Amino acid sequence: MSLNNMLIVTAGEIHLSKNTATVSKSRDGFLIAFAAVPLLLLLYRLFLMSILPLADTTEARYGEIARLTLTHGFWLMPHIDLNTPFFAKPPLSTWAAAVSMFIFGVSEFSARLPSLLASIATALTTVAFAKAFNIKKTWLVFPILASCPLFFISAGAVMTDAIQMCVVTAALYFAWRVIDPQSDASRDARRIWRIAFWSMVGIGALCKGLADWALIGMPLIAYAIAVRKPIALFKQVFDWLGVGVAICIFMPWYIAAEYYNPGFLNYFIVGEHFSRFLIPAWKGDRYGNAHVEALGTIWIFWVAAIFPWIGVFVSQIYKFMLKKTAHIEPLERFLWCATLMPLVFFTFAHNIIWTYGLTALVPFTVLVARWMENVSATLVRWTSIGATTLAIISVLCSPLIIKHLNGNSDRDLVASFLKISKANATLVYRTKPWYSSSYYTHGNFEYRPSVLSDSDNKTENMTGLDVVDTNSVGNKKVYYQGTRHSLVLEN
Repeated sequence: MSLNNMLIVTAGEIHLSKNTATVSKSRDGFLIAFAAVPLLLLLYRLFLMSILPLADTTEARYGEIARLTLTHGFWLMPHIDLNTPFFAKPPLSTWAAAVSMFIFGVSEFSARLPSLLASIATALTTVAFAKAFNIKKTWLVFPILASCPLFFISAGAVMTDAIQMCVVTAALYFAWRVIDPQSDASRDARRIWRIAFWSMVGIGALCKGLADWALIGMPLIAYAIAVRKPIALFKQVFDWLGVGVAICIFMPWYIAAEYYNPGFLNYFIVGEHFSRFLIPAWKGDRYGNAHVEALGTIWIFWVAAIFPWIGVFVSQIYKFMLKKTAHIEPLERFLWCATLMPLVFFTFAHNIIWTYGLTALVPFTVLVARWMENVSATLVRWTSIGATTLAIISVLCSPLIIKHLNGNSDRDLVASFLKISKANATLVYRTKPWYSSSYYTHGNFEYRPSVLSDSDNKTENMTGLDVVDTNSVGNKKVYYQGTRHSLVLEN
């Protein structure tokens, strides 16, 4: 090669190197902005956890169950009111909220704190999955998770779903460490992961019962069938000691719960796990109404759950389906099984709610992180801009969120009553009270429908102040007017 040609080639390599460095610098700059998203949303979530009321029906209901557990000692069987045991869910999430209230006092923040901690633990498990998937920038999972609306909402709400997500995610991760065909872990190490897996199975029974087992088992079964090794994988995961550990974790509570509350097992096992999903408009729900949705509605919920990433979901699942079996990495297959199986299962259920896709978020997040690490700088730039913009818009929407939830809770109404009434006065409801009514009055209220005379009730309404439907206020003097309920002076 001549000297001139060598100089031309060298100059070209230098120019290409400069361009590559510029692209890499630009890419890293946008990734830094993307990394700020979870911090912004965490601070925003803490803010909302502190100021928002427990809204009806879900948050106020579980908040009141936890408050009653703490104040009246309903630790064995949580109660929905002083006389009604709550058979719909095992007590793990209630115990967590009640312990938080014991430590930090009864408040909205303390009731929501366990969900936030469970979500943070889930995010750390997601990092472990990303590391196992050989993703270099494992921190990408934090902004991806935080920008998913379903994860953000569940991370600071008084519900059972965040703890369920944490338990199911941990179980699937431990199971993967056992069955990973590319792992060089020793036999003893795999035994430890098996025991950890079965421990999560036991804890899952105290979280949501058989539902957790289904969400843990379905991805494992699907993966075993996909790799055509169901018997071999079953032998890898099964462990008599692990099964014993799981039974020791959940069985004592189930035995005691049925012994002191006959009929619990029938309602919880048959009603909540089978009738709820197999019988449209199931009438056996003791604590609310069955949610009747069209078949396949879970996919609409899923679009809303991962809203910023729906395009990635569609494109990546299409590419995955076109891949030859030999080119699919084992963990990639496992993550898709864990993402799709809950969605496929709930496709055929009528009685579902918007949180049912929550456990699919974690494996999907890992797949998105792999996608972000390998796409062009242009896509990284627009993805980072989009996620950051969405986070900022969410923060700017705070006034609307606060107004909506304040209108769906009796917190401000109760506060108004306490300001103008005598100490220990009982708040009288002429209209149906909600769970927030009980939570914020600490149970110090009475329900007296207008059709009944006060002489038929135990106490007199010494304040003359009643709670009525806002649309039936009429000419009464109004002390507080809310979206649903108003505090008025009876004539």
